Amino acid sequence: MPQPLSLQRNSEVFFSTVNLYDGDAFTDMTPSNTWKVEILAGYAASQSAATQDINSLESGLSPDRSSRRFKTSLNPVDWNFQTYIRPTGIQDDNDHSTSAVMPVCDWYLWQALVSNTNVYDSGGGDPNSAWQIGGKYDTEKRTASGTVAAHNSNYAVAPEYNMYIKMENVIYQVKKATVNQAAVDAAIDGIATTTWTGFGTELVELTGTTRSQAVSVFGGIINDCDNPIAANSNSTSMTRAASYHPWTTWNVNSSLTTPSFIKNRLSSLVVKHQTAGGAANTYTFPLTAVSFTYNNNISYLTPEELSIVNVPIGQFAGAREITGSFTAYLRGANGDSGQLFRDLAADTRPAPLKAANANLIIGGTTAPYVAFNMPSVVFDIPTHGIEDIITVTVNFKAQEGDCGGNGGEVEIFAKKS
Repeated sequence: MPQPLSLQRNSEVFFSTVNLYDGDAFTDMTPSNTWKVEILAGYAASQSAATQDINSLESGLSPDRSSRRFKTSLNPVDWNFQTYIRPTGIQDDNDHSTSAVMPVCDWYLWQALVSNTNVYDSGGGDPNSAWQIGGKYDTEKRTASGTVAAHNSNYAVAPEYNMYIKMENVIYQVKKATVNQAAVDAAIDGIATTTWTGFGTELVELTGTTRSQAVSVFGGIINDCDNPIAANSNSTSMTRAASYHPWTTWNVNSSLTTPSFIKNRLSSLVVKHQTAGGAANTYTFPLTAVSFTYNNNISYLTPEELSIVNVPIGQFAGAREITGSFTAYLRGANGDSGQLFRDLAADTRPAPLKAANANLIIGGTTAPYVAFNMPSVVFDIPTHGIEDIITVTVNFKAQEGDCGGNGGEVEIFAKKS
């Protein structure tokens, strides 16, 4: 009997602290530690090998012209997917059946990106969220307070999780998955999205017992049987029996709700810049495009021993980079894009610390929105786009305001209503 094809349309992705491949039980998967991610088309996960070719080239009429290839090591797993930014309404610690603040569906991916605090501590209990009351995430280092977990963005080793990719009836696990980068895109004619990229140490297929355990949680067709079983989730109670937390349904104040989409056409920008002469100007103008990227620059260590295929043994985080750009039509009025161009072009200070700040509000000032407030920003000199309507594009980099090494480059705010 022909085996069914695996269709991208039926793919599902889950993040968890539970490691099924290495012996954890599927009953350990709960709505606190296992989360479904609703992805868009075009996701990818792959692991390649590094090779070395050795060629023989001799002189003479009958030379040895052989060539041999050696597989020297496995590269880290590369994975990426795109999601919509969707506020949940869980902006305070009393909005949910747990006491954790989870203001966006991918709150745990943001936490895995910017913090050393694991989203879940083994042994049970609520999610270990470092999001703050009011739906805020300040990247500056802080201690635990009330229901808010401690946070530090200056970590040497990124937090590691397990990523499960269910490709129809084939299930893969990315072991020790790390979140390296989030790229927020807010094209004017679209819905706000985030492209997530990261790594892992191994890409393994779940077979036999481990596959049966995964299917009992995620749903599908069990081994050696044509009978599908339903996913073991319960969006109403979010109890241990639910096994994982669904993305599209949230229990907010004892009522089932659906997270909101964000319309980019309503997005806005507020820029404040203190010129070299001391004038403090505020610029507010419509945008035609905006992007925001947070990058951990994670790299992996792999041994180079002979006669074996080396595998990555660990990773460490590099320099934290928070960059982006925005584009607007060129207008010459005070407080508009033309004045911003003039002031930035005239600023010859090599390191204008705290001279400018920016607040990107994806979705506009009326909820739902997600805002990225950067207290200290360095702007590049704007560039013109000469088309039917002339535009100005400005690249920027967020930085610590006091160079104290405590983070604080960005404050994230999420609000549903």
